Amino acid sequence: MIKNSKLNVRLRIPPSPTGLLHIGTVRTALYNYLFAKKNGGTLVLRIEDTDKERGTKEYEDDIVNGLIKLGIAGDEGVHVGGPYAPYRQSERTEIYTGYLQQLLDEDKAYYCFCTKERLEAMREEQTAKKLPPRYDGCCTGLDVAESKKRVEQGESAVIRLRVPQDREIKFNDLVRGENVFRSKEFDDFVIARKINDPLYHLTVVADDHDMEITHVIRGEDHISNTPKQILIYRAFGWQIPEFGHLPLILNEDKTKLSKRKNKVSVDDYLKEGYLPEALLNFLALLGWNTTDEQEIFSMEELIEKFSLDRVHKGGAVFDIKKLDWINGEYIKKAIAEDIDGFYPKIAHFFSSRPQAEGSTPIDPVLIKKILQDPDFAGRFKKLSEIPEALAVFFEPLPDYSMSLILNEKFKITPEIGKRVFQKAIETAQNLEWEVGDNTQTQTLSESMMELVEPLELKNGQVLWPIRVSLSGAERSANFATLMVYLGKEETLKRLGIALEKMN
Repeated sequence: MIKNSKLNVRLRIPPSPTGLLHIGTVRTALYNYLFAKKNGGTLVLRIEDTDKERGTKEYEDDIVNGLIKLGIAGDEGVHVGGPYAPYRQSERTEIYTGYLQQLLDEDKAYYCFCTKERLEAMREEQTAKKLPPRYDGCCTGLDVAESKKRVEQGESAVIRLRVPQDREIKFNDLVRGENVFRSKEFDDFVIARKINDPLYHLTVVADDHDMEITHVIRGEDHISNTPKQILIYRAFGWQIPEFGHLPLILNEDKTKLSKRKNKVSVDDYLKEGYLPEALLNFLALLGWNTTDEQEIFSMEELIEKFSLDRVHKGGAVFDIKKLDWINGEYIKKAIAEDIDGFYPKIAHFFSSRPQAEGSTPIDPVLIKKILQDPDFAGRFKKLSEIPEALAVFFEPLPDYSMSLILNEKFKITPEIGKRVFQKAIETAQNLEWEVGDNTQTQTLSESMMELVEPLELKNGQVLWPIRVSLSGAERSANFATLMVYLGKEETLKRLGIALEKMN
């Protein structure tokens, strides 16, 4: 909990709609959400859509809908409205214009008429002298009235903040501790291209002030922005929020997470069959952990246990194997606890799978029984794997090679295979079971195991050929499980196909 419990805690998520909802955005949104809920606060979702060249409505919809789907979109904002609307920067231009004019009127900002060519020449000269590139203050002393007149006459000019000389800029980062900068490290930086075209630093400070944001939790790539924004807060005389900067998410090679080496769009993961709650659980652990070794959390547990003092300072590696494991645990739990609620989550994976000729109709009742069978517990890392694993029960037997049965490890010859299938068919013909009757699993297993001794073979020499003949694959469920859910008729048919291969 925060120290001042009387403070009305307000946080924000301000994505730019210049791409699909990014994994990094979701992790930041999640930490803001957890902090807000832990402290009885409010989370605001606003859109920074001032990049007219790259921003699109489609990207905005993807981001907003994605955060809603994940359940972390917040309490007010573009998706639900609220008392601080509008929440879209493109709808707040007049507000920014007013603030820019205020800074100009108070001589805390000024018009700069330096051309692009002059600025480039200045930087080249500074580089040649091995000086850091920075604005030289050419326009800082221009007469205010004269500058205004030149702008009104159509002359192009940016607006620069007048940075005070050699002031200390200090803030206590909620993740990283005390940070100290000196104002002399910064030139008079540009805060607007023109009076009605503000830049990021001005707009984000204005929005945070107007929406009474108390805590700014964002990625560590914003640390260098913080002192500039504090200078703007000071210029207006506004209260400065608390800041916390989260570690970057890294590829396995410790480079910054990028789409060249990993999927970065949340949609990609959801479409592949990662559950939203599993994805959030995984992202919560990307840069944060508890004092114990717990790794599976409900949202309620995350809210209860989350604290910024447990957030790491170093980068967090995106480990896809860990995501797979966490997702697998969620799938296993969902199947065990609520199979009826779980089935709709996988239905479209079955309906979107191309149906091979001769396939039987998908039977939801049978699918639920198969998924609840102990032999399938913990087999699935992603929802998309389920139709592939269960295809053996609904699609025709694949045309496998005889060599798959003739396993060298078990020293299975065509003669051994022939004997096994003849006895297996004879035994199965004398057994009765209905499709999906898993009360017969033990009986079917024992009946086939009993073939080992009279055939004078080893277990693998009998059970491997039977399992392969029923699945047509090197890896599959147990042979008795296959028999149960294929049913007697299909089991005999597949054993017969295998016997023909041996002949």
